[in-house]
Amino acid sequence: MKAFVALMVMGGVVAFTQAIALPSGWIRSITIATISDNDIDGEVVQITVNEVVDNPTHCPDSTGYAIRDPNTVRGSLALLMSAFVTGKQVDIFATGGCDKTGMPAVSGVALRK
Repeated sequence: MKAFVALMVMGGVVAFTQAIALPSGWIRSITIATISDNDIDGEVVQITVNEVVDNPTHCPDSTGYAIRDPNTVRGSLALLMSAFVTGKQVDIFATGGCDKTGMPAVSGVALRK
């Protein structure tokens, strides 16, 4: 019985540690409704989503997210298109700011399995 309780406590600590280790800006399991690639003061990829947009900075456009970072915009667009075509979800990294489009700004995309 003591071994079982010790394993449960250790398992709880591991789960708690994993939750803290996740980056605070990641938003999980986003379903893409539309994708657009525009030139609004530079190249920007905009996605609209079916979920409620995580918008703690109260950006004026809460229909989706915008990716503008020139270092990641092409790769992000490729991952987003793949997710859209296959019906998979994505995780996105919100920067905590608003893009020039009025949408919450995103700097990273991860394709979910």
